[in-house]
Amino acid sequence: MNQTTQRTQRTQRFTRFGSEQLWNLRFKDPAIGKGFSPNVSIHNSRRIPIFKSSNFQIIKSISLSRASAVKIAQVLFIQLFILVSGAYGQNPDGSRVNWMTIEEAVKASKQQPRPVLLDFYTDWCGWCKRMMATTYADENVANYINKNFYPVKFNAEGKDTVMFQGKKYMPVSDAPRTTHPLAAELLQGKMMYPTTLFMNNYDAAKDTFPFRFIVPGYLDQKKLEPFLVYTLENVYRSTPPEEFNQTFERAFFDTTINALMQKIPWKQPREVFDGNFQSEKKRLVFIHTSWCNSCRVMERGVFTDTLLTAILDRYVAVDFNPEIQDPLFWNGVLYQRKSEDRFPFHPLSLELTRKNFILPSVIILDEKDAIIDAIPFYLPPVLMKDILTYYGNDIHKQKSWADFRKELGR
Repeated sequence: MNQTTQRTQRTQRFTRFGSEQLWNLRFKDPAIGKGFSPNVSIHNSRRIPIFKSSNFQIIKSISLSRASAVKIAQVLFIQLFILVSGAYGQNPDGSRVNWMTIEEAVKASKQQPRPVLLDFYTDWCGWCKRMMATTYADENVANYINKNFYPVKFNAEGKDTVMFQGKKYMPVSDAPRTTHPLAAELLQGKMMYPTTLFMNNYDAAKDTFPFRFIVPGYLDQKKLEPFLVYTLENVYRSTPPEEFNQTFERAFFDTTINALMQKIPWKQPREVFDGNFQSEKKRLVFIHTSWCNSCRVMERGVFTDTLLTAILDRYVAVDFNPEIQDPLFWNGVLYQRKSEDRFPFHPLSLELTRKNFILPSVIILDEKDAIIDAIPFYLPPVLMKDILTYYGNDIHKQKSWADFRKELGR
């Protein structure tokens, strides 16, 4: 693949920018509760330890009334479709990222939660300078970071006194090449430069970031991109980083993917939710958009995986973009978008997700269109296969999800 094609693909992936809050937001009806099947909590089944960190916690979703949620969602939806045009100014180090201090990032997180990206560097590190002049100079990458992260550039041998999480960190010596105590703590004593630390899920009550993920070494644009999506779109809830990286690579750089995608017999919502559709198969409804990057990885890299080939045949697969305008029928009720609606997507997508709208989501319906389960967030190939097998073979009628996974050795 030539460089022009790769640049084009990167531009397509990072043309439109998602808001981190949209993936955190749940449109919840108190009468529905959490909106998950009592038999299965898929997204909680695999908590991934980040470099053996003991304080890793699953991100907490915002719990709102439906009226408040749709109001906030409308604002977020408008923001999502603002194209980031015009290059950010170039810094003296060559980067285009709007760097801030760690104190500024924490303060901003208290006002509007976003993930934090920390770049640890030293004055003598050549690869640190190269990463600034190449990776962070890439306009698409810089735009994506500036729009969705609080980026911090931290001198791991700096002499500044820093306040972080209620603690003061002071340089231990004026001598050159002395590690700053905050850098030593955040990097767990593994001092390699450059190193990138991703933090998310800021807990204001505890003034801490429960999710932390360290990536040591130089990262070019291609290597950095999946880590940005992994952190921003909550992929870490279900998938180890190395597994997501492999699927991300395959989704966007495997030249056979387009042909494989054509083989999946996706149906459009208007074909299935027309009031007359009948089938002896269960329905798999994939709710996603083109500007949700983890959605695109699922579409291109997960559903085309050979692990799913046989089991997908047991379902009517529905490709549901919630931005469609089509009138749809489900269980005898007409669902149609109206100009006065405050919820910015198709109303049926809200119902299918049990008023717990998250991108991406996979909905399993039985042969009579009743919801069996609604599963939010990115799902990797092995987990997706297990889910489809569990419901497709009616195993859920005989045993719990936990017992089923235990039998598989998961």
